[in-house]
Amino acid sequence: MSYDPEVYKDPKLVLALKERIAEVARELGRPVKIMHICGTHEHEIGRYGLRDLLPESVELLAGPGCPVCVCDAEYIDRAIQLALTPGVILASFGDMLAVPGGIPLRDGRPGDVRMSLLDAKARGGDVRAVYSVFDAARLARENPDKEVVFFSVGFETTVVAVAALLKRGAPGNFSLLEANYYTPPATSMLPTLEGFDVQGFLLPGHAAAITGLKIYEHLPRLGIACASAGFEPVDVLSGVLSVLLQLKEGKPRLENTYRRVIPYEGNTLALKELFEVFELVPQRWRGIGVIPDSGFRLREAYRGYSAEERFKEVFARPLPRSEREHPKGCRCAEVTLGLVRPSECPVFGKLCTPDNPYGPCMVSHEGTCRAWYTYGMDRGRIEVEV
Repeated sequence: MSYDPEVYKDPKLVLALKERIAEVARELGRPVKIMHICGTHEHEIGRYGLRDLLPESVELLAGPGCPVCVCDAEYIDRAIQLALTPGVILASFGDMLAVPGGIPLRDGRPGDVRMSLLDAKARGGDVRAVYSVFDAARLARENPDKEVVFFSVGFETTVVAVAALLKRGAPGNFSLLEANYYTPPATSMLPTLEGFDVQGFLLPGHAAAITGLKIYEHLPRLGIACASAGFEPVDVLSGVLSVLLQLKEGKPRLENTYRRVIPYEGNTLALKELFEVFELVPQRWRGIGVIPDSGFRLREAYRGYSAEERFKEVFARPLPRSEREHPKGCRCAEVTLGLVRPSECPVFGKLCTPDNPYGPCMVSHEGTCRAWYTYGMDRGRIEVEV
């Protein structure tokens, strides 16, 4: 079925949703916190100024929806070691290149500065930015005398592409540094946190296009209202309205407000291939901790493509890591959990900017701090007329 994408930016629809949200919020008569779990949502919320369309009683928080931000520092440190290994090309998404790991950078700079892949490149490492796993496989074919390691960082939407490549055959000089994360277990973990005060979730649009919504059926049973949401203004506001209506009725449920993209059962073909190649294992989320069944590991039949198996001598080397996951003063962990706003971090906009990122949440375009800095969300509320 065809549709006009401009409909989802229609000012009349946006105004109607703004007024309806305000009406329902008044009827609820209490503050409501809604958390989204998608970095693209945060980016688009900032770009369109959608928080300024909501009543003050409705707070929209960003959760752990940026894979670059939650990627454990140890993966970055291992990627740096591999990049500095002779004969290795380390291929990575561009956002990952500037993310600080856990290895202190002792070059005379002030502060708690850590090494990144860009630092490794400056020290002679062969680091290449790619747009997809298929670009990394092409690099391997074009450089048969090198070992190409793809630093695979992402959620379900990234790992299904990796599974598709491996199912169809990858070059013999190609391997993966596995740092992929599975979203649903994180949503199960969040309500168990002490002090967690969120009444509704906007579920991720991209990841849910793979997993579907069925995997989230446990959330309404925990009393959390849920709606999937797309990325245009009408999509986001429709999701917010759905959550508020559920809370008003006192009947949390799982509502699909992004039906044009998300099938309830998910992409069954993609899921079949995904779980033929990968299995779920415990995974460490930076600043959060280990979440059971929240990471992807290559199954035995595909372990030959694992960089950890192929470069055992590299992985056996100890890492000279800092005692802290984040640099001193950085509050990325709390930002990722929706506990503080980026503007409450003492280094935000000062020591930490997009041109000179100090913490991981400022590096990626999907990072909450990057979105707040780019779109001025730290400058206070603006009254918006639609």
